[in-house]
Amino acid sequence: MKIHSTDYFINESTNNYNLGYWEPHSSSIDFCETNYLLSHHIVEVHNTLSSLWGLVLVGLIGLVYGNPTKERRFAVAYGMLIVTGLGSTALHATLHWVFQSSDELPMMFFELAVIYCLVEVKSPRNAIQYPRLPLYFFLLAVIDTVVYFQFQQIYIIFLSSFIGIMIAALSLHGRLAWEHWKTRKEKHNSRIALRVYYWHYLSFLVVAVPVWMVDQLACSSLLEFYNQALPWPLQGCTAHVLWHAMAGMAAHFIIQFVVACRLDCLNLSCDIQWVAGGIIPVVVSTTTTSSAGMKTKRN
Repeated sequence: MKIHSTDYFINESTNNYNLGYWEPHSSSIDFCETNYLLSHHIVEVHNTLSSLWGLVLVGLIGLVYGNPTKERRFAVAYGMLIVTGLGSTALHATLHWVFQSSDELPMMFFELAVIYCLVEVKSPRNAIQYPRLPLYFFLLAVIDTVVYFQFQQIYIIFLSSFIGIMIAALSLHGRLAWEHWKTRKEKHNSRIALRVYYWHYLSFLVVAVPVWMVDQLACSSLLEFYNQALPWPLQGCTAHVLWHAMAGMAAHFIIQFVVACRLDCLNLSCDIQWVAGGIIPVVVSTTTTSSAGMKTKRN
């Protein structure tokens, strides 16, 4: 299967510093960072590295510290965030269509995992509310994958599909947030859940989305600054690095919001704890296992 880069979304691959190892590129999108500026073998060094610490590392921290119920659903969500980060790393390193799919498909799978967590947030302990739901989500993922590969060369198709899934998730977590808003004065858990929810929107809508738009629409105006004004080793670093960091945190915060809501549904008290040197907040249960009699099935 060969895909040619003839249908770029906004940026085209015209900002090469020199010919590099992965030429000709086969991904359907290029990014603002100048290709091969710092390495002959890595197309976009800064975007590659920021995928690792902004997405993969955040996912690993969440996987280790951010699942107080020990349920598989949250592990899968963080697993998809990690896979997305690894795919993003490979995409920015190569601009190859195979690794583009390993970045974009897990993004959609991550959203599906979050939707599953939202739908099952009120399920009883040791049980799931909708036993057929995992099968339905698996089939939906298969359909998304087929549609994706049919139109991979047209980036706007992926973007539209991803935004559609995000809107579906928004409708669910927005309704859940409203429920906790109404009980915020009486319930500490609701206040914790809403605090994390605010952090999600602060990192995503206030920072990540505007940064992504700047990176896409103002690239030609900023490229000279990126390449000449910034000192080594920051030379060539673009706003897309900040997008990776804030998108990773936004993903982490939406999972933690659902975690807080889940603990509340299980009648477990929760609070916020700062981990990873005090820079990453996670929701933890403050109810002891013995007092709660908690033996949660991993589902």
